[in-house]
Amino acid sequence: MAVPKKKVSIAKKKQRTSTWKTLKIKKMMNKLSLVKCPSCGDFKQNHHVCTSCGFYRDNQVLTIKSKNKDSVIEA
Repeated sequence: MAVPKKKVSIAKKKQRTSTWKTLKIKKMMNKLSLVKCPSCGDFKQNHHVCTSCGFYRDNQVLTIKSKNKDSVIEA
């Protein structure tokens, strides 16, 4: 059975975890890409429903209520 020969110092442990966290954040930022929504022109994430108009692939999926009570987009 493999057992560590010496105790890992606190500094080494924190250095290892901080490097791991920064690499994970960098990978997540590379995956996030924004595109313009074809129906409203607002920016949205790829392969997600647009949060401003509620459209996904030219179909209305969500009902979006705006701050003005006059306009409501229904699905």
